[in-house]
Amino acid sequence: MDLVQAAWMIRDLGQPVSSIHICEDASVIAGGWDGSLKKWDHEGTILWAAQCADRIESILIVNDLVVVTSGLHVTCVSNGEIKWSNPLEGSADLLAYFNGEIIATSSVYDIEHGDFMESAIWQFSLEGELIEVKRMDERPWFMEAKNQLIVGLGRPKCGVIIDSEHHDLSTESPVTCGASHSDTVLIGHADGTISSISGTKISEQKSSVESINCNETGFVAALESGEIVAMDLSGKTIWSSVGSLATTQTFAFNDLHWCGRNESNTGLLEVRDKNGKLIASTKISKPRVSTAVENRVAFGFEDGQILLWEKDLFERRINEKSSDSDGRKSALAAKLRALRE
Repeated sequence: MDLVQAAWMIRDLGQPVSSIHICEDASVIAGGWDGSLKKWDHEGTILWAAQCADRIESILIVNDLVVVTSGLHVTCVSNGEIKWSNPLEGSADLLAYFNGEIIATSSVYDIEHGDFMESAIWQFSLEGELIEVKRMDERPWFMEAKNQLIVGLGRPKCGVIIDSEHHDLSTESPVTCGASHSDTVLIGHADGTISSISGTKISEQKSSVESINCNETGFVAALESGEIVAMDLSGKTIWSSVGSLATTQTFAFNDLHWCGRNESNTGLLEVRDKNGKLIASTKISKPRVSTAVENRVAFGFEDGQILLWEKDLFERRINEKSSDSDGRKSALAAKLRALRE
């Protein structure tokens, strides 16, 4: 099945897509490499557009506010109008909303040393007032805010900060990524370890963990080697697939796994069922980001395209493909019977 032909909506941001978010009302917000920020309603009609200072890394929705990290700034937008924009020290990276405050992280990269040398966690009010800043040597690579604020750290300290208190994990290796679903929070490490925030080692892989995506029953880890591995919450492997580097992944539509890969001159989009069976794949522009809600999944690409799939339409296309395949098999069987007779 051609995944592009099965898309419910295709839009163009006009620049490489660097972040994407599906809102509760099924509207879509996308940010670009050069600071473009646009919102479409659930039917695909453009609602507003704003121009931020630089590449948009993260998108956070708080009531009617859209807060983004844009280059060196945290910027707040309402209905397409920039309400405030505050510079950080170094690049603005991650965002969260916790205890009524906007939490942002920043990092400074030292070209001479080839590493991140200084980072900070910033707290802002919804009006943009700086409440507090905590500086540290470690770069935060993951941040989650639900009942508690969790920040996964790189070298030298590594481990996680949970509500301002540092905790060691099951390995001293730097945190590279993390993911959560319901009460489950998993952390990926540079040495291939996947651990829980309680310190339990879930799995050990052969290469660095680039990303993790969780659902009710397990998770999928994308590795630096290009392998993607699906496991249950105990770490038992369910399926795996080897290919080019997976740049983005998400679960959608009854736990189908959607994965975007970078190949030499193009990209690849793959969809697998819960057993790892490939049910659709399409050569496409390089996928950069993805997101999903219950009935919709969206990907953003290097060529500026945004593709969104809707569950009912996607399932109809899958069923049509299956029916066409069965029809061709039946026709071929009939021809073979005729030749034998």
